[in-house]
Amino acid sequence: MTGPRSSILVAVVALVAVAGCSLRTPAPPSAPATGAATPTAAVSAPAPDPGSLVIVGRIVTMDEPAIAEAIFIEDGTVTAVGYRDDVLALAGDQVPVVDIGENVAYPGFIDAHAHWIGDREYYTLATPAEALDAALSRGWTSISEQWVNPERLAELESLAAEEALPIRVDAYLALNYGDEFLGDWYDEHERGPAGDRLRVQGLKIHLDNGEGTVINWEPADLTKTIGRANEAGWQVSVHSVSTEAQEMVLDAYEAALGPAGPNPLHHRIDHAIEVSDDQLARMVAMDLATVIHTDGGGGDWVLWSKYMGHGSPDNLEGGTAWLTRWRDFVDSGLHVASATDMPWFLPDSKLTDDIGRPVDQIAGGMDGRGRSYPTPDWVLDQLLTAEQGLRAVTLDAAHALGDEARRGHLAPGTLGDVSILSGDVLAATPDEIRAMSVIATIVNGVIESCSDPAVCTVPRD
Repeated sequence: MTGPRSSILVAVVALVAVAGCSLRTPAPPSAPATGAATPTAAVSAPAPDPGSLVIVGRIVTMDEPAIAEAIFIEDGTVTAVGYRDDVLALAGDQVPVVDIGENVAYPGFIDAHAHWIGDREYYTLATPAEALDAALSRGWTSISEQWVNPERLAELESLAAEEALPIRVDAYLALNYGDEFLGDWYDEHERGPAGDRLRVQGLKIHLDNGEGTVINWEPADLTKTIGRANEAGWQVSVHSVSTEAQEMVLDAYEAALGPAGPNPLHHRIDHAIEVSDDQLARMVAMDLATVIHTDGGGGDWVLWSKYMGHGSPDNLEGGTAWLTRWRDFVDSGLHVASATDMPWFLPDSKLTDDIGRPVDQIAGGMDGRGRSYPTPDWVLDQLLTAEQGLRAVTLDAAHALGDEARRGHLAPGTLGDVSILSGDVLAATPDEIRAMSVIATIVNGVIESCSDPAVCTVPRD
């Protein structure tokens, strides 16, 4: 994701007009700031609207240019990305400037499959505010609540109405859990924004249990339900562990999409722990979004014997080659998101400071470290690079939420969501990545969480 400094160009939204500021061919960039992270410019009164600021420093955009010196977020939306001097000139002298010094900024990290709010009692957090703060302080700017029943939806809508969501939440309405079916209650709701930071995004089907040993749906019912949801314009996220479950959901998706897609709603397979070669080919043909859990691998491989042989007697031929196929998914061209599944991968259901973070997903994909069990050799064949891990919590996570145009990268017109870490994940070892701290979490151009006042506090004249 690095590129020559001479390739960095200013990118500006075409319709933005700035009085007294004309665009020019960028001059050679000034040296990036080093040392103490002090603001590069004081803010003059009157203050701009909340959601407007300039970030100066090393910025990994997951777009073009790959590395930028500055970004300008205006009223919650990225307006410009590029050279420091050009971006500052465009923003003017009334916009706060945050100089991140030797820290590194990234597109806001996205947890594409979790239960931070709805299942908070399982990790002893009492209120939604505590759960939201736990996610925000770890660097997540978006979380996907993957099992939302009517009561949980009402709670999320209340939080949105009270402007009590410091983080973006994408809600997936539950159709069942185990053998408890909720019916098509989503008919009573509309898909889309339910507030500035809440989206009712899709539907959740719990197809099999955690070991893949129990199938909760009949094939005909699953096919009918997914077909109806697809026709109504709802994205579907399916919990699918074993090859038997994969076969059922692939048949249902093929009935709705055709064997070669396309998949405009970004229907998903979540977990995807045991996948045969033929099933992987079908996933690729339909371009199904795939969600894995690279920091939860230890919980998968220690149970691998329970996952085997549920689809047919021939499944044992796949052996461990059919499990935890992270690299195979990525190399095949699938959009692969890595997510926490909070709190279901927490050892002893305890949320410690070193778990549930974006850096854990990136580092876990790189070394396959188990938290309770040694990493088996067959997992080592499926490891990801740092860049692939970063994509899994940015670009591909946004794709899994059907919002890749606005999230997961920093470019003119994207949402002003930024996560700032104390280091560069693209130039670090897994253990160095895990040791990085979250300096700030910015949502919609607003600094919602900050661990370093020297970076986040902007003095005024």
